[in-house]
Amino acid sequence: MKKEWFNNEKHNHNRDSHYNEQKQQTHEEEEFENIDTGEEELEAMRRELEEEKQRHLRTRADFENFRRRMEREIETKQIHARKEILLDLITFLEYFREAKKQVKDPAAVEGIEIIGRQFEELLHKHGVRQVECLGQPFDPEEQEGIGYIETEGYEEGCVCEEISPGYIFGDILLKPARVMVARKPGGNKNEGEN
Repeated sequence: MKKEWFNNEKHNHNRDSHYNEQKQQTHEEEEFENIDTGEEELEAMRRELEEEKQRHLRTRADFENFRRRMEREIETKQIHARKEILLDLITFLEYFREAKKQVKDPAAVEGIEIIGRQFEELLHKHGVRQVECLGQPFDPEEQEGIGYIETEGYEEGCVCEEISPGYIFGDILLKPARVMVARKPGGNKNEGEN
């Protein structure tokens, strides 16, 4: 009986060994298949990560473009608001100059001139400059031609008289200068104004 039991044990052991070998081989095959599947999953994850990275970069670029656009819009609105205020101040200065012409008392005229200069300095401090045009060629971008004056004192087509000054704020024309343009004496009188 011992022998029979031993033979059964040996047979069972051989059977278990064979079963374990098959199980080990099946497990190795599954691992090999899992490696292939794992590499495919890894590649899919890499593609997904790259897509997310690109999406993130596009979102970031869109945000930067939005931020810059908003900054430009804010700056444009601020410049427009400044322009409106400065135009009102320039109009006030022009009324002030006209009022000065009506005053007859020399002491009052001197006081008005001092206030006018201080007002001009204030505008200058905030970036407003007068358009320099006397003796310069007529520039329709910065000047409004009122008419012609026949004169030998200036070259033809140059500004020979400034009716009212023009003003610029940085690169922005606030108000064009109103000017008279020189023409040679005896020139064509049918050339209209401007």
